[in-house]
Amino acid sequence: MKSNGSGTKKNSEDLFDWDFEVGSSTLSDQQGKQDKDSPAEPRREDADEARTGRQRAADGAYRPEYGRPPRRPAAERENAFNAIAWLLEGATGLMEELQHNDLGLSEEFWIHAYAARQESLLALRAALDDLIERSSVERQKQAERAKRRQRRGGIDIEF
Repeated sequence: MKSNGSGTKKNSEDLFDWDFEVGSSTLSDQQGKQDKDSPAEPRREDADEARTGRQRAADGAYRPEYGRPPRRPAAERENAFNAIAWLLEGATGLMEELQHNDLGLSEEFWIHAYAARQESLLALRAALDDLIERSSVERQKQAERAKRRQRRGGIDIEF
C-alpha cells in the first residue's frame, strides 16, 4: 500500500509504523545496518534517553539572569503590616469599648456584675491561700523527716 509518495507501509496491521525512503534504502534499513556493523556502541539517542532531564540540564552552561524581585521583606519596608501589633491594638480597643460602654444594660446589672467579679476574686484568693498553706505543711514534714534521718545516722550493711 502506498501513501502520498513520502513513504511506504510495511504491513496492513501496523498502521503507525512508517519507513521513509532515503536514497535507495529506507531509514529503518540504514539503522539496521548500523546496528549490525557496531553492536558494542550504544546509540546516542539511547544514552540520552537513559539520562534524566536533571542530568541533561546540569550539563548545560545556561545561567538565567535574575533581577531584584519587586517584593521586599517586611523588615525593609516602612509601615509594614504586623499581625501581632494589629491583634494587640484590636484587643486593647475592645477592652476600652467594654469598659466605657454599658452595652445597653441597666445600672443594677453592672452593680451585680461588679459584686460577682469581687466574689470570684475572693474565692480565687481563698483557693490560693489554701494551696500555699498545704505546700508549707509539706515542707515542714519533709524537714522533720530529714532531721530524724540525720539523728539516726547512716546504717552500713556489709555483705
